[in-house]
Amino acid sequence: MIPKPVALPRPPRDETVEMSESLADSTQLLKQAMERRQRLALELELADADVERLAIESICGATDDTQDVELYDGTRGVTRAFVDTHERAIGQLQWLDDLAARFSGPGESPGDVAGVRWGSGGLIANDLFLTAGHCFDTFGGGWVRPSRNGQTITSSEVATLMRVNFLYQLDGVSSTVRAGEAFPVTALLEHRVGGLDFAIARLGANTAGQLPGDVYGVLGLAEDDLTTAGAILCMIQHPSGRPKRIDAGPLHQNVGGKIEYGTLDTEGGSSGSPILSTAGEVVGVHTNGGCTRFSGANYGVALGAIRLASVVID
Repeated sequence: MIPKPVALPRPPRDETVEMSESLADSTQLLKQAMERRQRLALELELADADVERLAIESICGATDDTQDVELYDGTRGVTRAFVDTHERAIGQLQWLDDLAARFSGPGESPGDVAGVRWGSGGLIANDLFLTAGHCFDTFGGGWVRPSRNGQTITSSEVATLMRVNFLYQLDGVSSTVRAGEAFPVTALLEHRVGGLDFAIARLGANTAGQLPGDVYGVLGLAEDDLTTAGAILCMIQHPSGRPKRIDAGPLHQNVGGKIEYGTLDTEGGSSGSPILSTAGEVVGVHTNGGCTRFSGANYGVALGAIRLASVVID
């Protein structure tokens, strides 16, 4: 946030100095200040991109232990039946392909995100999709979002330039990738409410007039926070934009609205994945990485904190 000028009287100025300052001088100083601000803004965005690349969504340990949902062998702490029951309600956010056509007018730019597979999330009602707030941010990650007259579009418009793909995964028979079924994002209902990194979007119907929950089911929401260290968590996700995968492992801790897990592997694209308990209920939303090859934990926003901030979730 740019600080506002302080409302204090200005000190008296030497009239000879004031007379010597020409309009050209002040214009040049203003131009230099604006150029410096633009350089600093760019440096900050590049630093944000480095932070996200190095810290957000990470592999815990030396290897990636996620498995394709259709090929899951039941060894990560939840059963194959559990995954089969709950994976269908997990979808993948993806930018629309036609941004160049949508932003082709004077002063408009489509950015560089057209068609990019973006994040993950889950259905919590027939038309409501819970995900991470930063999936709809207007900056970050090194990507350029669409803009008009040099101004990046709002988070609300960012959301409506995406779709959610369900069933983007191996087919389980020939191990080819299913194309999936897309549903449009029609509105951004909540975004970073209370400063929490979560969002709730409304999805539209498919070409047959069905809402996604009618086809793929919905996830239940836990009434109480899961705080028992060692309790098994499951995350079904689209890491790095890949077809749907699953990992599971123990809860490290859930304190102050931050739910941590030290063995669940994630990558860019996992953001927004619902964190499931063994009861099959959403207990949080994955947002960040913190694992290294030696220590640390990935984490997300606990559902209890989201409940307190949200007016959409009861």
